[in-house]
Amino acid sequence: MPNSSSHPRTDSSGRKHRTKAEKESREGAAKAFERTKPPKLTPPAWLGKKAKEIWIRKVKEIAGLQQPDALLDILDGDVLAVYCDNIASYMDLAKKNGSTTIEEHKIKQTYTLRIIGAAERLGFTPASRARLIGKRAAGENIDPFGEEVD
Repeated sequence: MPNSSSHPRTDSSGRKHRTKAEKESREGAAKAFERTKPPKLTPPAWLGKKAKEIWIRKVKEIAGLQQPDALLDILDGDVLAVYCDNIASYMDLAKKNGSTTIEEHKIKQTYTLRIIGAAERLGFTPASRARLIGKRAAGENIDPFGEEVD
C-alpha cells in the first residue's frame, strides 16, 4: 500500500494523473490533429441510395451543432458509412410485412449491435456525448487514439 507521501497514478475514477509536462506534451501532440478548416464529409461511392440519404441527414444534424467539427472529422467517414449502411439494412428488414424468421431476427440483432457500436464511436448517443462533455469540462484534450496507445 502506498504511503501518504506518494502520489497515486490514477484518481478515484481510474483515470491517469498526468504531470504538467505530460499534459503539455499531449496538448502539443493533439494540435497536430487540428484542422485549419472544417472538412467536407461526403458519402463513399459504395453506399446505397437509402444509406446515402441517412448520411446526408446525419451530416445536416451534426452541422446544426455549435461546434460540428468537434464531433466528427473526415477520418470518421468510414465509421459513419458503416453506421448508415447498417441503419438502411435494418430499416429494410424492419419494414418487411409479416413475421420474421429466427434467422432474420438474428440478422436484425447483429445490425442493432453494429449500429450501437458505430453510434458510440461517433458520439451519437447520450452517453458518448456526456463523456465528451465531461472531458472538455475537465480541460482534457480528447485523445483520438485512446489510452491503449500510450
